[in-house]
Formats: sequence, C-alpha cells, structure tokens
Amino acid sequence: MTYDRTSGGMFRDEESLQGFLGSMQLANGNLKNLFERVIASLWFVPVLCTMGGVFTAVVMLAFDYAWKDSWELPFWLETTTDGAQTVLSTISGGMITVAGVVLSMTMVTLSITSSQFGSRVLRTRIRDRTTQWTIGLFLGTTVYSLVVLKMVRKIGQEDLLIPHLSVMAAIFFAIISLVVLLYFIHHITMIAQAPEIVASLAHDLNRSIDHIFPEKIGDPPPENVPDGEALTDQQREAIDGGLAIRSTSEGYIQSIDADILLKLATDGDLVIELPKRPGDFLSRQETIARVAGGKSEDEDRLTTTVNEAFYLGNSRSPRQDVNCSVHELAQMAVRALSPGINDPYTAVNCIDRLSAALCRLSERRIPKANRFDEEGHLRLVVDRQTFASVLHAAFDQIRCYALTSVAVSQRLLEGYQRIANCLTEPDQAADVLHQARLTVEGVLEAGHHPADVVLLRQAYVRLKEQLKPLANRPQPSKSSGNGENSEEESSGDGEASGEVIG
Repeated sequence: MTYDRTSGGMFRDEESLQGFLGSMQLANGNLKNLFERVIASLWFVPVLCTMGGVFTAVVMLAFDYAWKDSWELPFWLETTTDGAQTVLSTISGGMITVAGVVLSMTMVTLSITSSQFGSRVLRTRIRDRTTQWTIGLFLGTTVYSLVVLKMVRKIGQEDLLIPHLSVMAAIFFAIISLVVLLYFIHHITMIAQAPEIVASLAHDLNRSIDHIFPEKIGDPPPENVPDGEALTDQQREAIDGGLAIRSTSEGYIQSIDADILLKLATDGDLVIELPKRPGDFLSRQETIARVAGGKSEDEDRLTTTVNEAFYLGNSRSPRQDVNCSVHELAQMAVRALSPGINDPYTAVNCIDRLSAALCRLSERRIPKANRFDEEGHLRLVVDRQTFASVLHAAFDQIRCYALTSVAVSQRLLEGYQRIANCLTEPDQAADVLHQARLTVEGVLEAGHHPADVVLLRQAYVRLKEQLKPLANRPQPSKSSGNGENSEEESSGDGEASGEVIG
C-alpha cells in the first residue's frame, strides 16, 4: 500500500486504495471475531461491572462534594464519619465474601454438569448471563464501597467530608445484591437440571439455523441456471488444476468471512473453491481453498488473504456451524444412554429438541453450493450444510446407542414423524425414511420382546404411509460435478433391504 503525502494524503492509484480497504475489512473481521469471543467469556461482564462500580463511585462522590453545603438533607440520609466508615467497610467485606461464595457455587455447578453431561455443554453454562451479572454486581458493589470508603476522612481540624448520598447508594446496592443472590440460588438449581441444559443447547441450535439458513454469500445464481449445472466441465477442470491455498495455522474453523473471499474473487476475476466449512479441523499445510484464474505472482497475497478469512479456535462455535449444537445435543443423549449413567429420559429430551430443530430446518432454504457476484459470474464454490448432513449428525450416534432401549427407539420414530409433518422435498423424505428403516432394523437385530418390535414396525409403517405421497414425487436431476456434499444421494430408502421390517 502506498500513500502520497504530496497530493494531500490521497492514494496514488486505485490498486493502493483497494489494498487499504481490503486490509480494513480484514481488521474489522478480526475485531468482530475477537469481540464475539470476549462477550461469550465468563470474565467480561464481571470486569465491566467492576469498572462500572469505580465510575459510579466517582460520580456519586462528585455530587456529594459539589453540593455538600447547599443541600438540606433529611435525617435518614445523614451519617457521621465513624458510621460511614463502619457501613462501607461492612458492605465491602460482606460483598467480596458473597462473591467468593457465588464463584464457588458456579464452579461446583460446572463440575457437576461436566461430569454428568460432558464437558462440551459447559459452553452454554459459562455464557449464562445471570451468573455473570450476579458475580459482576457483587464485585461492583465491593469496589464502589472501597472507593467511597477512601474518601470518608477529616479535612483539617474542623471540616468533615462525609459523602451522605454515596453511603446511602452503597446501602441500596447491597440490598439489590442480596435480592439478586436469592434469585441466583434459584437459578443455579434450575440450570443444573438436564431439561434446562437441553433447552439451552436447543436454543443455540435454533439461533444457528436462523442465522445460517438461508444464508447469503454473494448474489444467487441466475434463475435459468440450475445449481447442479452452474459449474461447467471447463470450470471444474480449471479449479482442479488451480492454485492450492494451504493453511498457515491449526485449529477448528469457527467462521469464514465470505465477504472477504467474494471481494477477492470479484476483484481478481477468480473462482475460489472451499473444500472446508465451519466446524472442520484444519492442520498446518492442509488445503483450504483452490483458486482458478489470477497470476502466479499473486500467490503470496492470495495465501495471506484466504488464511485471514478463516477464523480458527480450539473448539467449535455455533455461529456458522449448525452441527456444533447438534453434536452437543447428540453427545448428551449418547452419554445419557451409557451404562454408567443409564438416563434414557435425558436422551428422550435431546431427541425431542433435535427433531423440532430439524422441522425448523426443513422449512428453510438450503443455500446453494455455487455463489455468484452481482453480474452473475461464478465466484465461490463452497462445501455447504444440507438437510441430510444435519439429519445424520443428529441421529446416527443416538440410533446406534439406542439399540438397547426400546423406549428411546420408539421416541426416535416419533421424532421422525414430527419431522415428516414439516417436510416439503422428496429427497428430505427419503433421508428421514432411511433413518427410520435403520432404527427399526437395529432394534430387530438387538432381539427385543416381540410386542415391542410390533410397536416399532407399526410406527415405521405409519411413517412410510405418511411420507409416501412426498417420496413418490419426481426429483430434479442432480449433477455430481459441482463438488457438493452427496450424503443425500446415498441415503435413499432402500426398499430391497426394507423387506426385513415388512
């Protein structure tokens, strides 16, 4: 980037200006990602409240000092130096003690939650705003009392500086803190219950679905260009033989700044294919993109820009990864079905929430794998999330571990029926029916009581009849040359193998 001081601070050419704007966009993306990590942490709100306590103390002391001679205070606001020091020292000591108790209760709850339901569910417990604001309120009240306590002193031999209003505000904050403590005790007993944890994970899953589906990265393709035919053989060959961009760091992809990649592809007349998506793990020197077009001397710039568009972390994030929350719910259900815990009712709760989320997803527009610019030129080819991939992530593990529990298998079929009520696409109906068939076949192989098997067979037959009109609807032909996830094509009903369940 060049900067011309002789021309009044203007950039010398358009390329320099574009480079500056690109670096600013990268900086904004990094700041946004950092901000989201900070606000999701346990310490951010308490630190904010502590700083607020210092600021409030300074403001209240300024009021007291400016108007101490002009106000006629009522008797219940007046105090003495010894009285103010006693009240403030008692409040500050008590609040810091209770803050320690709150932190201890929080740590105990996190420990129990981790041992009972798995460490992955701690993400939602750490982000609990009630816990954060409770800790912050006690710390803020403590700091406020200490700052005001410092100012309660004699000036000379006769004049006294007694912050009457500040002391009364400290008493008010202490009363509010005690009320919040009572609510926190109620809240901490509620959030340790399995249904509340499942509901919290389901809330994150629904937010991810709302955020991602439908998602918009670039303009949609022209109406006369089907998604399966948007990538021509020449484009496929050019991408396969294009420049391979390799990762310079290691971790889980938490988000991808598609705006940066779209702008890079548009400005350089490129086509960029992303074989990875949020939630995947990247190792160093692993291929994260293939670029067709451009010049060889731009390789270093392309590598730097593409890597800066990938935000990595030590764990997955639900912001752009809908399967993050899906796997958390599935893991909780699988853990509940383990012999050491043996809690099928928690697994049932997870199945209910997952089926409701998939109903929500079935009503959304699945984004296209190929993304275009404003002029209709292909710019990005992405590895997209599909209904089939989310369905498999939700139920494959649970289905395998539920073989020993007929009740959980029955709830799985009820969940499939719930999803079937919302389906509108034939391929989605085939995916759901495929899962139901695998569930019933697994129960048959487990050798359960014939009466239980009959109930499962009847539920499968009802589901099959429910989906029959939708499954018989003709499906549009799909091309396999666009790099899409082909899970939905490989998960058909399989009538031949379905003979075993009648």
